This record gives sequence, C-alpha cells and structure tokens, in this order.
Amino acid sequence: MPYYECRAMDLNGDMKVLTLQTDSSASAAADIRARGWTLIAVEEVESAGGAFGFSPTKYLPIGTKEKVLFFRMLSTLVKSEVTVTEAIRILAEQSDKQNMKHMLADLRSRVEAGDPVSDAMAQHPRVFDKMMVNMVRAGEMGGILDTVFARIADFMERRSELRKKMLMSFFYPGIVLLVGVGVIVFMVMFVIPRFMGLITGRLPPVTQFLMDATHFLQTRGTDILMGVGVFIGLLAVLNAIPLTRYYLDRYKIYIPVIGPVIQLGIVVAFSRTFAVLLESRIPMVEALRATSGTIANTAVNQFLEDTVDRVLAGEPLSSTLKDGWAFTPITKSLAGIGEYSGLMSESMLTVAEVHERLLEDKVAKMSAMVEPALILTLGVLVGVVVWGLISGMLAMYAGAV
Repeated sequence: MPYYECRAMDLNGDMKVLTLQTDSSASAAADIRARGWTLIAVEEVESAGGAFGFSPTKYLPIGTKEKVLFFRMLSTLVKSEVTVTEAIRILAEQSDKQNMKHMLADLRSRVEAGDPVSDAMAQHPRVFDKMMVNMVRAGEMGGILDTVFARIADFMERRSELRKKMLMSFFYPGIVLLVGVGVIVFMVMFVIPRFMGLITGRLPPVTQFLMDATHFLQTRGTDILMGVGVFIGLLAVLNAIPLTRYYLDRYKIYIPVIGPVIQLGIVVAFSRTFAVLLESRIPMVEALRATSGTIANTAVNQFLEDTVDRVLAGEPLSSTLKDGWAFTPITKSLAGIGEYSGLMSESMLTVAEVHERLLEDKVAKMSAMVEPALILTLGVLVGVVVWGLISGMLAMYAGAV
C-alpha cells in the first residue's frame, strides 16, 4: 500500500504535513477533509515520512551518542516553543545517518497522524526502551516534555559513563594478560623448539620441564584449543538457556574481586533509573516495571518483577528490598527513609551517587591490585622460561668441558 504526503491547513490555520498509507491519493484527500482541514497538495512518496526508499542502513542500530544528541536537541527545540513535529523534521534534515533519518521520518509521520510522541517512540523498541517511553508519556501528561527530554539525555550520558568505567576496569588487566600469554605461547611454541636440538645430555629440572611442556603443547595443542572452544561454547549455551542464565547472573556477584564491582553496577543502574522515573512523576509501580526492563541481569530483573507484585499487594518497597541479595544495606535503609519522608526520588539519587563513588573506588582498588599481580606473575613465568634455556645451555657447556 503506497504512502502519500499531504499538505493541509488545520482548523487553527497552521500548516500541517501528514504522511498517510492508503489505497489512493483520493482516499488520502478524503481522510484530510474528514479532519476538517483544508487540503493544499497530495504527493505519493516511497516510504513513511519521505522518499527514502529501501536501504539496509535503516536497520542498523542507533548508538548512544546519537540518541543523547537527539534528546538534547529535541529538548532545546521544544523549550524554544518549536512544535515536536517541526523539531523532529529539523533533526531529520540535520542528521547525516540514514538509519536515524528513517527512524525520525517514521516518528514524524506517526506524530502528524495524531499519535502521542510516546506511542510513536514505542514503535521503535530497539531505539527507545520502556523507561524512555514511560518518561515521555509522563512528560506529555504533565506538559514538561522539554524537561523530560533533557532528563533522558542526562540519564543516558551517566549510564554510558558507568558502563565505560566498568569496561575499563577489565580492559587493561585483560590486555596485560592477553599479551603476556601470547609472549609465553610464542616462546614455548617457537623459541624453545629451536633450542631442543641443541641442548642435549642431562638437563636441569627447569629445562626438562620446559622441554616436556613444549612437546606436550606441540602434540596436544589442537586438543587444547578444541577444549577451550567447547568450554566457551558451553558457557554461551548455558547463558542462552533462561534457567541456567538466571543462576549465572544470580551468583556472579560472589566472584572474588570482580563480583563487588558487578554488584555496585547493578545498584547504581537500578537506583538512578528508578530515581529519574520518579522525578518524572511516574507512579512507583510503573517506575519499578520500567526499571526492571532496563536491568541486564536476569536474576535481578526477576526479583524486581516479583517486587512489583509484592508492592501491588500492599507491601512497602523497603521491606521487599530487604530480600534483595543484590542490594546493599545502604540501598535498603535509604529506601525506607524515602518512604517515610515521601522523598523516594531524592533518596534513590543519593543511593546512586554514593554507590557511584564506591564503584569508582572499587575499580581503582581492583586495578591497583590486579595489574601488579598480573605483571608480576607474567614476569615470573617469562623469567622461568629464560632461566630454563640459560641453565640448559650452561649444563650442556659444563658437560662438554
């Protein structure tokens, strides 16, 4: 069914551009006249919102930076008394990414057709999650769309920074470990074999161990790689099965060193999302539902869904959080204070800020502890390899003398 772009003047004398999907230009014109508008022109286009046509790029994901910029500029334009449809049109024209253009074109088309902005955004769940849609819906009801758009942009920036901190906490140790293992494998597989034909006779224990290890890796290396591949594949399968993924997510916070970092990340994500939703005048139950949908941890997500049922049954939120194994005592205490004072959003913001500082401190301590340990361990391993070669050469030389 083709799309038609209709230009018309509404009852207030304002110019409107509406894209309709209908059988013919005549039915599109009839739809416009049924609204009581004055039709000016009807033009067939290739897709909703403009003649973009089919393009594989429209299905590419939209990055966090693009979404933050979209909400930030949308907030500024709406605050400057530009209509939402006009603001979306401006942003679509300014964007240089085709996937963003297609999404904004569809968004504008739906809003022009009379859909609320929140409902139009809900049609793009890969771009706008439940939290964003609920916040925009609350902003429409309260007449504070510009404020809500700015809050969403701020929230996304903070969430992106948190993810970067958590990723960086594992990035450097991972690189050190990867390089160190690569150096050791290179020496054992390529350097030591060159000396195996030269070093003969009775060898020191360290040299003999290196020779045996090299022979084992050369003969069993393929089996080891296959075993590692099977192990990684097994983890992927277990992570894909809902039941096993639940238990993996449930107990990963107890892993030494990295477990506390994961737990603090969960608390920060929950408290900041919950606080932002409450600030946007969303009821607590709806805020909890939207928050549970943004938590990647399956076990925590299930706990929050159970929490919604318990709150609906009349149980205080602070009481339900006491059973939350992933939440810290500070979170549970401040939730109770927020209920007592009626300032739950402020209490949750305090929880987020406190745990962000704790997370930064924990990441710094983890890096300070893990990095030297990795460097020292890898240094010792490399030293053993070098000493084994040198001691073997010296033993051979002494035997020859």
